[in-house]
Amino acid sequence: MQIKSVQPHVSFPFASAVVHGGLVYVSGQVGFRPGTTELAGEDLKAQLLQTTANIEAALKAAGSDKRFILKCNIYLKHVERDFAEMNVYYAEWLGTHRPARSTVEANMAMPAILIEIDCIAAVSGESA
Repeated sequence: MQIKSVQPHVSFPFASAVVHGGLVYVSGQVGFRPGTTELAGEDLKAQLLQTTANIEAALKAAGSDKRFILKCNIYLKHVERDFAEMNVYYAEWLGTHRPARSTVEANMAMPAILIEIDCIAAVSGESA
């Protein structure tokens, strides 16, 4: 069994992504600016754009990219308020690619965090 881990910020006790069996498991990403625990902004759009950029960086480091995402789980602090707006930016981010997805309301680790996304993707060039 071969497992490859991609480490996030040194203070976090988890990997940002783990590769195993041709799949990349990306840990929950939020809108932190790279290498910090500072949010990209206070609004959903800023946080979602940074969150998706963080996912892309984790996927790239693990040998994949967003075209190979199979499943996303989206956690919104205010699902009723933010679902429609999230859908617009999420669809723009993925273009015509449509992975499976779940969206739920959740309390976040910090009060200012509005969105968190985790995903599973195939390693580029491999079939899952």
